[in-house]
Parts: sequence; C-alpha cells; structure tokens
Amino acid sequence: MKGLKKLPKKSSNPGIKVNYIANVFGEWDNCVWFEANDHEHAIEYVQNTLCKIPGVVDTYTLPTAPIQEYYKQWK
Repeated sequence: MKGLKKLPKKSSNPGIKVNYIANVFGEWDNCVWFEANDHEHAIEYVQNTLCKIPGVVDTYTLPTAPIQEYYKQWK
C-alpha cells in the first residue's frame, strides 16, 4: 500500500487521470480507479506504472462506464 499512497493524482501520462485509490475486501486488496483517454493509455499506465510499484504482484483491469445521472452527482 505504501507504493500506492505515493501514486500522484496527476499522472506523467497525459492520457490518465487518477480518481482515487481504495482498500477493497474480497479477492483483491486495493483498487486504483482512473480514467484513460483510450485503451492504449490504460494499458500503458497499468504495465508501466502500476505493475512496477513494489508489492504489486498482479493486476486485474475492469473497464467501467459510469451511469451519467449518478456520475454527475459524484463531482
């Protein structure tokens, strides 16, 4: 978790915006919720940033699409 805490909100990758990092319960330990301009930016961010954080042994990418009427309330 220490490595994830140091993850900057503004990525050096211009196609990525980190929204939040959270502990989760169940099969996974942590979640990094981020927005990517496209699939290529997302793949590059996971492979070249998240996978290189000490302690990260596996990743699972789950593409999502917000429900617009709820998403507007979150901001």
